[in-house]
Amino acid sequence: MKKILHIGLILLVTIGLYSACTKMDATYKQYVVPGGLTYTGKATSPKAYSGLNRIKIAWLRGADPSVVKAKIFWNNFADSLAVDIPPAGDTISAMIENLDEKNYTFVIRTYDGKGNSSIPVEVVGGSYGVKYQAQLLTRPVNSTIINAKGVLTINWGGADVSNGAFASEVKYTDVAGNVKYKTFSVDLKTSEITDLKPGTNYQFRTIFKPDSLSIDNFYTSYSGGGLFAFDKKDWKIIAFSSQHPGSDNTVTNFIDGTDATRWHSCAGCSSYPHFATIDMGVERTITQFGVWRTTFETGGDSRAPDKIQFFTSTDNVNWADQGIFNFNRLINGEQRYLIPNNPKARYFKFVGVSGPENNMVMGEISAYGL
Repeated sequence: MKKILHIGLILLVTIGLYSACTKMDATYKQYVVPGGLTYTGKATSPKAYSGLNRIKIAWLRGADPSVVKAKIFWNNFADSLAVDIPPAGDTISAMIENLDEKNYTFVIRTYDGKGNSSIPVEVVGGSYGVKYQAQLLTRPVNSTIINAKGVLTINWGGADVSNGAFASEVKYTDVAGNVKYKTFSVDLKTSEITDLKPGTNYQFRTIFKPDSLSIDNFYTSYSGGGLFAFDKKDWKIIAFSSQHPGSDNTVTNFIDGTDATRWHSCAGCSSYPHFATIDMGVERTITQFGVWRTTFETGGDSRAPDKIQFFTSTDNVNWADQGIFNFNRLINGEQRYLIPNNPKARYFKFVGVSGPENNMVMGEISAYGL
């Protein structure tokens, strides 16, 4: 009898469980997709490439051959772009144009021909525009030196690498009359132009990439090359008034490239005017002279002249007076003198006209122009 009751109890429990499961299935039947959901292969390894008011989205094709299109969403799904998936190729890409300058979160879904989609994949990127452009600084040119052979050496200042400066571009006209562009890495401290057309100048600007994935370069405006300093390695002193004995006092120190040496005229055996005549080795158009007192020994020697004068010549025979100028013998550093007529000359003569003592002590001289 107990066995019959036990079997009956088991039957009642089984019937109750079956009834409950049947009701549960009926409750959730409306939410069940027959055959299950189908997901297409998702976008693989997506990247966002920044640009000028645009962003390029790219990802690897993946292994799902059923994928025929994709959609890229941004601005919280308010904007989207449909992308057809070509039958061949390893990478899928799309360009999103006319974007405001800011960061974006993009969502990519792929689709097959039946409308089944992949799980969403996010990628973050930014576009750049006038705000970024406005903060870019041109890498300065500290000096430009031209030698007797016409080779131009550009000495660069510091580049704005924190904002993505990676190169300087130089635009110039070559000896054949062609406009040329040369690009130099910001890692270079100096650059050379070997074929500049005589009598012409150059322009330069700085090239930026805001980040390593940028598809666009950004440029500063062109700046003029400015004055050329004539290379003193080509210079020779062919005449001078006097020099004091000893290598520390020689007249060649006047053109050795530093104001830390000195030309000392003969002390006790010379008087004003004192002069030095320089052959630059080639005819140039002179627009300025630069003159320094010496910083040798005392850190600044006041025995320089108060008045100086320049003469220029093309043949070392006929000389043109370019004027008398005041020189401040109490300060260090270069003092520049504009030559109004911009004379053509191969030779020039520096003259110390008057000063506090009979002898004269000078540091350095430079000439500028084209």
